[in-house]
Amino acid sequence: MRSIPRVVRSWLLLVGAFAVGLKAADRVPALMAGTPHGARIYATVAEAEHAVGAKIWVPAYYPDTMAWPPARIDLWPGPPTSVALRILGRADGRERLVLVQSLHAPASPPDELLPAVHVLTTNAVTVGRHPATLTRVLAPSGQLLHDVWWDQGPRRLTLRYSGPVEELILIATSLERMHR
Repeated sequence: MRSIPRVVRSWLLLVGAFAVGLKAADRVPALMAGTPHGARIYATVAEAEHAVGAKIWVPAYYPDTMAWPPARIDLWPGPPTSVALRILGRADGRERLVLVQSLHAPASPPDELLPAVHVLTTNAVTVGRHPATLTRVLAPSGQLLHDVWWDQGPRRLTLRYSGPVEELILIATSLERMHR
């Protein structure tokens, strides 16, 4: 068996390096925008609903301190397909609420939509008529947050909130009531 000629080896190395460069370049726009790689971004809930072919649930109650509409809507193709609504505070423009919902099967939010945090405490609660889990968490930034999640039919709803836990439960309950 003859060895591969030097010209062919050089060409293969060049093509391989070009492919790696293209793959890296594909990630640059997402990194610059703060978008998770693999996620798609939508400007409106209606656009995201059209893309997934399903209704995206939004809460009826929002504290006055939060801005509507969502600042960004991230769609994770799955499986299962998941959508994250990112809602900012009116005064400071910082992310206050992230509502993630898996659309066709109850599943934990992918780390790309809701980064892992350190769980400090966990409590069983009820959201409307559904058993739920409430956790107090510590984000990598050192910020204390609260998560609440529950399964409702073929969805898992997870809310991460930077604010009083009482407001979080009101937001979650308003979401559950709209979709009984």
